[in-house]
This record gives sequence, C-alpha cells and structure tokens, in this order.
Amino acid sequence: MEKLTDAFLLISKPYGITSRKFLNEIRNLVNEKRIGHSGTLDPMATGLLFVALGNFTRLLPYVSFDTKEYFIEIVFGIETDTWDITGKVIKEQKVSLSENDILKILPKFVGEINQKIPFFSAKKWNGIEFYKLARKGTFIEAFKKVKIYGIEYCGFHNNRLLLRVNCESGAYMRSLAYELGLALEVSATLSAITRTKIGPFSIKDATTLGHLKRGDFSRGIVSPQS
Repeated sequence: MEKLTDAFLLISKPYGITSRKFLNEIRNLVNEKRIGHSGTLDPMATGLLFVALGNFTRLLPYVSFDTKEYFIEIVFGIETDTWDITGKVIKEQKVSLSENDILKILPKFVGEINQKIPFFSAKKWNGIEFYKLARKGTFIEAFKKVKIYGIEYCGFHNNRLLLRVNCESGAYMRSLAYELGLALEVSATLSAITRTKIGPFSIKDATTLGHLKRGDFSRGIVSPQS
C-alpha cells in the first residue's frame, strides 16, 4: 500500500463528520499514523482542512493563519439553542424581510466587533467547556472582540441569506447569524457553512477523500515554504 507522509495536505471535509473522525479516515487511506490538523470544523461544516502528516505534525504548533473565509447560509424565522440548524429549535416565527433590510444592516458587522460566544462551544470557563456547562443548564454569557474584514452579499430568497465572510481566525459564524437576527429583530440560525479559505490557501487547491481512495496523492500537497 502506497504511503503519504511528511507533508502538509489541503483536503475538503464533507458534511456530518467530526474533524477527528475525518482524520482517522485520512490516516487509513494514506497509511500514516502520525496525523494532525489546524482549525477544527464542526460536523455540520464542510470545506477546507489543513492537515499535517508524519514528521510535519511537529510543525503544527508553529503554523497559524490570521484569516479565514466562509460561505454561509442563514435562515430567518428559526432560533436554536446552538445557533445552528443542528440544535434544538427554541423559537419559530413568521418573518417578512426584504433584500434592502439585509443590505442596510450588513455594514454594521464589518470591522472589529464584540461577538457573543455561543453557549454550545469549546470555549472554557474555569477549565470546563461551555457546551458541557450548557448541557447541564448553565449558560455562560461571554464576549470576544473579533475582526470581520469583509462580508459579501450573495443572495436572499425564502428567508435564506447567503454570505461570503472574510474574517480573522476565531470568529464564530454561528454568532454572526444569531446577532444578525437580533439586529433585524427576528430569529435566525446558521443553516450551512463551508470554509473556503485558510490564510493563502483555497478549497480550489484541496484534495478529497475520493482522490485518496483512488490512490491519487498528487493533489492538495503544500510545501512548508508556502
């Protein structure tokens, strides 16, 4: 069995799998036990994952990306406890929004903003993850300053909004969806998310599990100098 090792790999994660389980699939396909990644994606998220193989896993602590880009869909009229479509619906309402309503509010979310951290997140409070506390009924109100470098309006139909968001690492797209709803005085939740860029790297350059299953290891390889 051919082996892929000592490399950085750009790969597109499919929907419905954790980043950890996805790495396990890659590990088996490339025949390399030493594997790690930078920047976890939730199970509902698809898109670009930066993976290190073999000796290159030792370099991961020194790898950082200041910017990321996401293509997201927000649905209005629904609010969930997790602020995304995988959560428990806690509010539903009829909404009547126009494209103009959306376009007027978007500029307020560009720049440095004070973003509310989702109750169901890996952020820790006294050493315990927020999501573990939330499952027990303890909800921590916390905020963080993040930079949103740009928001591109991509369409609005049937109360579903499409946006391309360029932001600093660590910004929450679930929070953006929730807070857009607050600004528009309607319920809102994140219904789809794809990470399209990490730093200088684009999903267009990524490989897929399908290519790895066919033994095609030529795609998605990144040199340390990139």
